[in-house]
Amino acid sequence: MTWLVTTLGMYGRAFARAGTLTLRNWPVAGTTFTYSLALVAAATVASRLGLFGGFLMSLVWAACVSSFLYMVEMMLRTSAVSLADFRRSFGVYVWDVVGVTFVVWVVFALATPALRTIPQGPGLILGLNLVVLVLFNAVPELIYLGHHSSLALLSESYRFIADNWIEWFPAVIVMALPLLVIVELPLPGVLELVRAVLLALWVYFMMVARGLLFLELHGSSRRARAFRHRAGG
Repeated sequence: MTWLVTTLGMYGRAFARAGTLTLRNWPVAGTTFTYSLALVAAATVASRLGLFGGFLMSLVWAACVSSFLYMVEMMLRTSAVSLADFRRSFGVYVWDVVGVTFVVWVVFALATPALRTIPQGPGLILGLNLVVLVLFNAVPELIYLGHHSSLALLSESYRFIADNWIEWFPAVIVMALPLLVIVELPLPGVLELVRAVLLALWVYFMMVARGLLFLELHGSSRRARAFRHRAGG
């Protein structure tokens, strides 16, 4: 019972603080439109460049992810983001994102062809995707809060998930459900912009809440968290 009360208290703090930060920084919703435009423009150029076009798309995608993670980090660290933060955000974590993406790509590039040669291949490939999704779920937070090398990011994420999966995933799943509702919400064409804004704000809320929860869990034990809860911390 103590564990449950302590965990629910963490969720309450993370969700409440994330809601406050997201509403205070509501203009960040506009960054997602910038990312979409950048990716569309890059795809248009990349379609004419063959192999180099693939590298270009990967780099632009990594830069957009870097920007998004940096904006989340600034919301967590400073409670506010600025246009200057947005301008510098694209290059801050771009190589971390590229490094992690490359390592995961190598794993799938080696494993997928081999698995496709056996009857159970499709199921095993699906299982591999689920394993990656679960074990490396905390990589985004570790990129902007941990500052590790690419391989260390993956190993640290595995360690974090192994230690905290029972506290981490219920919150992650609960936050993902409204995302599905927003995506499937039937809206007339003129209100599609409303859906896009709600989607952008909810994604930022989710990531800020994940960051706050990560900070509560990382480097602490269940006993320490229970003691802190009893002490009113």
